[in-house]
Amino acid sequence: MVKTILLTVLAFLLNTYVFAQDYYVLHLSGKIKETSSQRNLIVGDVLAANTQLTFLTENAKAVVISKEKGRMLLDGSEGKRNYQGEFITMLQNVLMPVAANEGLSTRAVFKENKDIVDLQAYFGSEKLQRAIIGEKYTLNLNPEVFKKKGGSTYIFKYKIGDEVVNKVIKIYDGQLTLDKKALFPVGYHDLAEKGTKAEFFSMNVISKKSELLASTHICFVNEKVLQKEVNTIIKGYGIEGDEAQILEKVNDYFIHQYGIPFEQDLEGWLSKKGYINSSQK
Repeated sequence: MVKTILLTVLAFLLNTYVFAQDYYVLHLSGKIKETSSQRNLIVGDVLAANTQLTFLTENAKAVVISKEKGRMLLDGSEGKRNYQGEFITMLQNVLMPVAANEGLSTRAVFKENKDIVDLQAYFGSEKLQRAIIGEKYTLNLNPEVFKKKGGSTYIFKYKIGDEVVNKVIKIYDGQLTLDKKALFPVGYHDLAEKGTKAEFFSMNVISKKSELLASTHICFVNEKVLQKEVNTIIKGYGIEGDEAQILEKVNDYFIHQYGIPFEQDLEGWLSKKGYINSSQK
């Protein structure tokens, strides 16, 4: 009898603890509504474990964080489909851990952005996704290796669906600027922000022969969205003023969600926005 009572009390306390946790919405993919209010979720929303959610499509997902459980994924496909094709369920029923960034050493990837002679070596493995904060990033190439040659040009290649896009890119005095608006047409900037495979070629316009210089994946990170996400990370984990924790948590999330930043790019952005001191590493 006593054992039964203790187990009942323990179960009650455990359920109370689970439902008392706050989950902060950090990132959204697809549309998700709070069922009771029919309001679309946005980054920064705070949800309870028993919040009823409506996932408007099967692939709608959200990343949430809590102090107790860290970063978690809400997967709408785990819910029950209604007659309208929507998936309705409680948050706690579709909550699952996010895979860790195992075996990924950013130190081995970071290369100094100076006198670059090998584009592939600078980007790292072609399987990696490199993330650019904002709309532009300038590569400082070795001007002798990448000097202008008669009849030659440089190409940035990617796909929009099944259509291959070849954009001519200019190198001035060894500087190559990757510009989201110049590389991707209006209406497809979301493709750049989600990340896409990209290849860099040197091509002789006369002979039409080309040489692959690098193959990678490129993601342009929307600064306004990132700032909302960083604010949510700080609030959700309760780490305001703790620069070491801010850098660690933001870096871990950034790599998982967007890809590997270029050397000191993320730290520099966090410093510019006032989240950390410029000396913080």
